Amino acid sequence: MTSGTTEWMVIGRISGAFGIRGELKVELFTDYPDRFKALSAIFVGQERQQYDVVGARRHKNMVLLRLAGVDSPDSVDTLRGQELFVPRSQSVTLKKDEYFFEDMIGVEALAESGASIGHVSDVLRTGSNDVFVVRGSGREILVPATREAVQELDLDVRRMVVAAWVLQEPL
Repeated sequence: MTSGTTEWMVIGRISGAFGIRGELKVELFTDYPDRFKALSAIFVGQERQQYDVVGARRHKNMVLLRLAGVDSPDSVDTLRGQELFVPRSQSVTLKKDEYFFEDMIGVEALAESGASIGHVSDVLRTGSNDVFVVRGSGREILVPATREAVQELDLDVRRMVVAAWVLQEPL
């Protein structure tokens, strides 16, 4: 996943074609898949190539998206693996204790003792709960994004406190 807080938000990734008319299967990076139905345009890839959205519908645990000018499985294949972006100004309003993945990148992770563990470098979607990838001191620690594992999270100061049991070793 693309990282860093910017003016852009990643809301999905093109995983392939659905059918023969150029519909795209979208792996969701949003908890609000219905947002695709309201989009008039979406931006694809690191170059942020703009496409008009012709249609969107939910299908199982993904969204099927139709873009103007993408009308065959071959044209979808040229976009496979590309991330889908929207301007941050089009972000959804979050509930209390919710956050955007992009905002977690760079947050400092501390042990309960106050020792620095490292910084969040990525957020993985696992299906059951998200996982923060924390890198620092030459190691990588996977921290479940649960209240039990993350005892404190303050995005204003860009810091979180991780439970000792997650670290499996004293710091």
